[in-house]
Amino acid sequence: MAAFSPRKRVVFTCEACGGVLIKRTSYLSHQHLRHDTYVCDNPVCSASYTGHTELTGIASPSGLPNARQSELPEAPAYARNLALKVYREAQAEHQLDLLDSQPANTDH
Repeated sequence: MAAFSPRKRVVFTCEACGGVLIKRTSYLSHQHLRHDTYVCDNPVCSASYTGHTELTGIASPSGLPNARQSELPEAPAYARNLALKVYREAQAEHQLDLLDSQPANTDH
């Protein structure tokens, strides 16, 4: 059972005692790679662990008009959404989207 922690979200738990791991230090070794050190919040256990957090792909582009191009590869969902957008634009006059408004009926 995990020890009580005032933090609301538990990311990792200690494999030795089940306590909550708290990030103690972190440093950026590359624009997309961060190294982390975690320590168990159970003072009797106090085990520590290291790991890394890595950004591996872009899931959605920036909404800023002059945003820099990402160096990361497109995530599969991002590529699918771009292809779907191109397809919908090509089918614009043949296929309405669920949220598109229909033209007014003038055949009365």
